[in-house]
Amino acid sequence: MEISAVLLIIFVVLLVGISKSAFAGALGVFAVPLLMLKFTAIEAITLMLPLLIIADAMSVKSFWKKWDTPLLFSLIPGAILGIMIANLTMDHINPEYLRYIIALICIMFAIKNICFKQLHLSFINNRIGAYFMSASSGVSSTLVHAGGPPLIIYFTAIGLAQTKFVATAAVFIAIMNIIKLISVVSLGLLTIETVLIAVAFTPIAFMGNWLGVKLNNRLDKRLFLKMMNYLLLLLGLWLVFS
Repeated sequence: MEISAVLLIIFVVLLVGISKSAFAGALGVFAVPLLMLKFTAIEAITLMLPLLIIADAMSVKSFWKKWDTPLLFSLIPGAILGIMIANLTMDHINPEYLRYIIALICIMFAIKNICFKQLHLSFINNRIGAYFMSASSGVSSTLVHAGGPPLIIYFTAIGLAQTKFVATAAVFIAIMNIIKLISVVSLGLLTIETVLIAVAFTPIAFMGNWLGVKLNNRLDKRLFLKMMNYLLLLLGLWLVFS
């Protein structure tokens, strides 16, 4: 493997580790596009998945039992449904259109929170909202590798506390990635070589996780939510122009 490819993987793994432990995985949407600078789309996706699961395990351990269990149980069925819908309809859905829809929602929600804080999206803060947003996360995660934005929008809308925000997102995304891993393995896309590469970069994932936890502990709630809103805006713009 070229040194440039190794350095790229190191950067992506570090970015994902920090993102999952500090910002509920918000920066994970950049992982596959960055890897595609040196790898094909299939190689990038199959390499990223075991790396994400390693980072998920570290994030879950770092925030062990700090998640919101009732909220998590209300989200998982929707996520499973979303992944199933995506797998059944992927031949009939244009991923580009879906990407633009997610981008538009991210941008509008971020602008609402930044410029019009007095407006409250009460229609999301209920059981139906949880089901819809988690299903959206499952669909977008499977089709355009951007499952984080719908989840972040929902957690921000219900005003979830900072630690529970990150911890619940870590468990939720870990479950989704395990389900996606089953699909990838069943299609024969995951090779022993890919797994060994992922394992080789585990120390970098540890470093990213450690940095992310340290960063999260230094952020107060108001700054954390403010940063999440600006990250949503950044994600929306990225999805439009990438």
